[in-house]
Amino acid sequence: MDDQSEKSDERALADDLLFGAEQIAAFMATALTGTNVGADDVYYFRRSGKWPIGKLGKDLIASKAALTRHARKAVADYKTDAA
Repeated sequence: MDDQSEKSDERALADDLLFGAEQIAAFMATALTGTNVGADDVYYFRRSGKWPIGKLGKDLIASKAALTRHARKAVADYKTDAA
């Protein structure tokens, strides 16, 4: 792998990561649900183990791509169950 593609991969990873409950909540509220999601909700989602939210030291961490995949799957499963 050359330096240019390695830097591109690092940039893509950095753009994908969310650090802290506030960043995760803001992403979930705007990009995923369109509803109010607060930091307390994010901590609950982490404790419940139902969302792909991890910890890095004392801080919460999440991937935009993983959260989006999870939300899409949840919606698809809901539509299947409702049908």
